[in-house]
Order: sequence, then C-alpha cells, then structure tokens
Amino acid sequence: MLIKSFQNLPSCFITATDTDAGKTYISCQIIQAWQQQGLKVGAFKPIASGAIWQLSKLVSEDAIELAKVTGQSPEEINPFTFEQPASPHIADVNDEFDLDRCLRQFKQMQQKYDRILVEGVGGWCVPLSDQLMLRDLANAINLPIVMVARISLGCINHSLLTIDKIKQDTELYHGWIANQIDLSFADSKANINAIIDRS
Repeated sequence: MLIKSFQNLPSCFITATDTDAGKTYISCQIIQAWQQQGLKVGAFKPIASGAIWQLSKLVSEDAIELAKVTGQSPEEINPFTFEQPASPHIADVNDEFDLDRCLRQFKQMQQKYDRILVEGVGGWCVPLSDQLMLRDLANAINLPIVMVARISLGCINHSLLTIDKIKQDTELYHGWIANQIDLSFADSKANINAIIDRS
C-alpha cells in the first residue's frame, strides 16, 4: 500500500477491482493520513448494499467504520442504504437512488471539510440503477479516481481490466493501491510488479 503517495490529493474517489477488495480499509488509511496533516476530513459513501439493522435503522457497516475515523454520523456518510447484499440496481427495490441528491449532499460537504473521500460500491462496472453506472456517479462528482486492487490469485487480470475500463470511461484516473488481504499469498510482490509494469 502506497498511502503516502496519495496524501497530496485534494480529495478522491475510491473504487476497486471488485467487492471485498478492501475499499473501506484503504479509505480509512487515507483519511487518517490526511488527518495527520491537520486537515478536517469527511467521508461520503453515497450508496451501500448489504446493510444491517441497528437500533431500528438500516446502517452500512462500511459507513460505521468510516464514521469511527471521521466522527461523522453514518447517515451523513451514506444517504442510500439497502439491506440486500447485491448490486445496487437489484438491492434498490424501491428505485430510491437519486444522483442529484447525492451531488447536492456532496456540495454541502465541500463547504464543511478540507478534503472528502468518496467511496464507491462494489467494483467499477457496477450498475447503480437501470440507467446509471458507478462511472456516472464518479464522473459527476469529478474527483481523482483511485482503484484498490485485492492482491490475490487472479489480481493481475482483474486489476489491468479495471484500470483499462476506468481510463475508457473517464479522464479522472489517478492511480491504484495494492491491498494484500490474503497474507499467505506467496506471489504478492511479483503480482504487484506485473500490474505496475503493465498499467
């Protein structure tokens, strides 16, 4: 993980190769790096699926983790929360997702915080609704895009495909961070170097 190389970003949008690549973990690391510079940092995860019930409220576990670092409420971090652990266009059974509302909330947050870390949902090619893809949200928010790569068997293919697709969809691609979830994976360094050499 090269978190230090992202310390000077004005703000950023975090995406990943796939679900459970470690977006929230990496997001918390970046937020803490910014906070160590004395900056007031907010997190924004516009949409989350696979949430849990807590005190009669549906809450994103990712938003809870981000809130522990930023001090925000999970509700400020995550305005659209769905219980079903599925792609948002499937989990959002009432067709609630509203891109304009997300953008209004993001602009309000820009007035409150020095930097904002926006965390996507799933991987890059995730449908948010019948009309919208994650790329539409990322392009509308208009921040540098950082991809988290889950370093395990198959990560070279997943990472290079995702990076190529991001570059096709937007001019906002900034870079990527390796996240080794499986510590027993013996070829992590070779895989990371292969991605570096080809991306």
